Amino acid sequence: MKIKFISELISVVTIGAFVGLWSNGSHQKWHRLGREAFLTHESQNFDKMYANPSSLLHSILLWVILTLSVFVFYKAVAFIAAKILSAFASKEEKIQG
Repeated sequence: MKIKFISELISVVTIGAFVGLWSNGSHQKWHRLGREAFLTHESQNFDKMYANPSSLLHSILLWVILTLSVFVFYKAVAFIAAKILSAFASKEEKIQG
């Protein structure tokens, strides 16, 4: 149980780190390019995405795919972390035993 909790914690921290790095990169990009470039980009973004919104089915499908992708990534990182932690735990038992 302890290994499962620690592996899931590692998975959450990993996903948080990726999102934090992506967010920081976006902030750095717009800080470097400036206010006018950001406003121009957002104006174009509005024209492409919000002035002519997609269908409800399209939006739901995209969010389901995104959520599923994040869930699969979370489970994969947790699984890998659990295997690594289990390997270290079994080595510790062999050394002590």
